Amino acid sequence: MKRIDLLSFGVGVDSTALLAMHLDRDTSAEALGITRQELDEKFPPFVAAVFSDPGSEWPETYENLAYAEKRCAEVGLPVVTVRHTIPVYHHNETGEELRHEEWRILPKSEKGDYTKGEKVYKIYEWLMDGGMLPVIGGQQHTCSMRFKGNVQQKWAEETFGDHTVSEKWWMLGIEANEGGRTDRFTANHGQNKVKGHEYSYPLQELNMNRQECLAMLKILGWDYRGDGSPVKKSSCMWCPFCKEWEVDRLIDADGVGLKEALAIEERFYSEDKHEKWHRDGMPLNKGGRCNRGHHRTPMASGWCEDPNCTHVYKITPEPDKKSGLSGYKKEFKPYTEKIGAWKLMPFQWLKLAESPEGNEIVPHPVSGEMMARKDWYERYPVANLGKATLNSLTYNGLRYSMKEHIARRNDALLEKEMQKLLE
Repeated sequence: MKRIDLLSFGVGVDSTALLAMHLDRDTSAEALGITRQELDEKFPPFVAAVFSDPGSEWPETYENLAYAEKRCAEVGLPVVTVRHTIPVYHHNETGEELRHEEWRILPKSEKGDYTKGEKVYKIYEWLMDGGMLPVIGGQQHTCSMRFKGNVQQKWAEETFGDHTVSEKWWMLGIEANEGGRTDRFTANHGQNKVKGHEYSYPLQELNMNRQECLAMLKILGWDYRGDGSPVKKSSCMWCPFCKEWEVDRLIDADGVGLKEALAIEERFYSEDKHEKWHRDGMPLNKGGRCNRGHHRTPMASGWCEDPNCTHVYKITPEPDKKSGLSGYKKEFKPYTEKIGAWKLMPFQWLKLAESPEGNEIVPHPVSGEMMARKDWYERYPVANLGKATLNSLTYNGLRYSMKEHIARRNDALLEKEMQKLLE
């Protein structure tokens, strides 16, 4: 089977360092103090650098991309930009555009009047259309795979064939000290692994961290702005995992990124999907989760007065005398360290009360005998954790909305100016 080596090009510091090293492997090997052969073994030459554009990257990222395209064109190396698309249907005469869900419900006699096509669908549009945040409690972080990993894989399948024809090896810019990111990479473990796609981490093989990547870029003369500016970290401008300095960067730039961030939160708060869940009778799927368009917890408001949402039933076992740990910690799952007990939501506890064997409860490893011990559960109030927010940073245990971050940043700048005046 043919092996295809590809660079997953995020256009940030790490993947840009890999691209620059590929363009000048002899100098890179010398700078690392290894032979060219050793470099090629740990970081094999690749046939293309593939950037998946979600549509909300920083302007500096797109500047660096243009520079990379220019440098690579000089040696005939493809830099491919791919984007997430959705199916759309255009009317053959009027040009009217319909989404798939709109076209699907048309009368059969009218469907033939439309021609199917594809349209680029940006991450910002996806969040606004669904009234969603990229990451909220109880749900997975899926945007990286939806707008990056899956898009790259689709392009590779179309270009080089599926797993029966070729094996695509993606090289990712994950640093030597970022083993946790490797472990969490969605497409590279468990049942999420996609046939025909494998992943490697050359920076870890070469034991390179962020500072060494920046130093390597300087050695190799990578100057995307022509003024010696270092390459910036790449991400969506309002990524929920932004650190405080990145949130401040977003606010200080006061550009399209901040406007998008404010709009995403405003759209999310405009529709209380938890309230809608109550109105619709609190339905759950077989996995015990809400259906699309519902939230089981009050994420838009932060609090719910309904009795089913203001308390939980918890088991708080007696500590083991020798270890001091909960005697039932391994047996009752899921066990949450923060809560310190195995808990049931009110509707789950009611199902347990109706079914002594616990058969009506969401599947879990607890035995029917243990579940029958309803007297082990006690009712506890639920703390008001506040509304869900775009960014995951917390201050005094609470998350800040973008408007609150703007106020925080303005206060910090004002305090800084006052200190200058007092000096």
